[in-house]
Amino acid sequence: MNYITLIDIIITIYKRLKIFLMFLCVPVFFCLVYILITKPIYNPSAIVKANIYETVPTWIADLLQQRLVPSTPVDRMASQVELIKVLSKNVLKENGVNIDFELNKSYFKIVEKKTIIDTIRKNLNFKIIFYPESILVFKKNKILCSGKFEDTINCNYFSFVIKKLKNFNKPFEGKVVYKNPLLTIDDWIKNRINVDQIGISDLIKISVEDYDPEYAVKVANNIAKEYVNYSLEEERRLARETRKRLEVFYEEAQRRVDSLKKIIKALKVDTLSLVTYILDFGLGNEPMARIVERYFNNPGDEILKKVSREYVNKSLTLEEIFSAYNMLVGQRNALMSAIENTKLVEAKSVSVAQILDYAVIPPKPKWPKKFLLLILSFVFGIIFSTIFTLIFDRMDRNVFTPTKLKSILNENAKVFYNYSSLKFYLISNGFSKIYSNEKIDNFENVNLEEAELVLIVLRKPIIEDEFINFIKLSKNKEKVVFIPV
Repeated sequence: MNYITLIDIIITIYKRLKIFLMFLCVPVFFCLVYILITKPIYNPSAIVKANIYETVPTWIADLLQQRLVPSTPVDRMASQVELIKVLSKNVLKENGVNIDFELNKSYFKIVEKKTIIDTIRKNLNFKIIFYPESILVFKKNKILCSGKFEDTINCNYFSFVIKKLKNFNKPFEGKVVYKNPLLTIDDWIKNRINVDQIGISDLIKISVEDYDPEYAVKVANNIAKEYVNYSLEEERRLARETRKRLEVFYEEAQRRVDSLKKIIKALKVDTLSLVTYILDFGLGNEPMARIVERYFNNPGDEILKKVSREYVNKSLTLEEIFSAYNMLVGQRNALMSAIENTKLVEAKSVSVAQILDYAVIPPKPKWPKKFLLLILSFVFGIIFSTIFTLIFDRMDRNVFTPTKLKSILNENAKVFYNYSSLKFYLISNGFSKIYSNEKIDNFENVNLEEAELVLIVLRKPIIEDEFINFIKLSKNKEKVVFIPV
């Protein structure tokens, strides 16, 4: 069995060098074209301070039974990062990143574009006709929407504002195209927007990639502003809901304070009557111990017994009620203070979240790694061209390469690529009479029947059928193949 070795493959590639180079140039050519047509990518970044702090005091959260920290531990910074990613979708819609306008830029400029309905339907486009004083948008020959220059034109799918740069008399046509996958809003969020925490701080970096530096800066800053505005509105909403619930608790506390006032007033009247009753018995300002002592000395005196018991009971009741009253008044005042604080939060115009650094156009854009791409394309090209060269060699009807030769021969045959090695083999084995398709110096070329060895020289291509017939005529004689390199 003839095994194909690495040297066989190398010599085959050398013999088929033109085919090999042709296939090698394909990936390298496409890589060069990609490098030439690729635009630089700009990656501006904005930095925001995250809103991870409680805006409602802990005791109020306990009172309302809605603590800001859930029972399951949550990474607040990670939550804010994911929140920014969610909010970025609205920002991308507001900036219409997934729609494109095909129009004459010498006459018209897109001032604003906004996505109303996000869709990934392919080949979704709308025809626009620009008249001197108006704009019409068509969907399948039906008017979808219309408007004037520099006014917001609202359609079912999108809205836009277009400015007229030059006056014109004849109508112009254009298109509004929804971008296909790789440029949709979801693809933007996955591939062009990066939101990451900076170290272990409470700062978040928002980066946006795009070929248009001004557009990338605009989107990055708009996402940062959207997050700050959302945080402020969330603080106001929480304060508003907290105030409403605190007002319910305040009304309940005030009701209980008023109720205790009435009880205290009644007890004070009863106590005053009791003191008068005691004074009528001539007790004056004697301590209660003297009353108890006289009661023990006169155990049968029902009046003293009643006086001592009621006086002690009412004294204890007053002490408890006054303690509860003072506690409720303190709680009511604290609730009032908390309500005033929530009103201040509702009226605030600055959030805990802040934009610390706005995005600006980077001084240098990001270019594709040209050298690395060329190396990768060259390596891929070698693999690609080697495979296809061997396939082409196998399919070709001409025989002049080692791989083609060994794929045809069903028996072992020695193959030489160097004339010196061939000559040494023939002399060392005592072959003097050979049969060959070409004349070999120092060796006698005889008839096939007289030959001791059959030598096949593949200096030029031989048709496969002729080569097979030649092998069959050789019968059982030893065969040697010489492929000059």
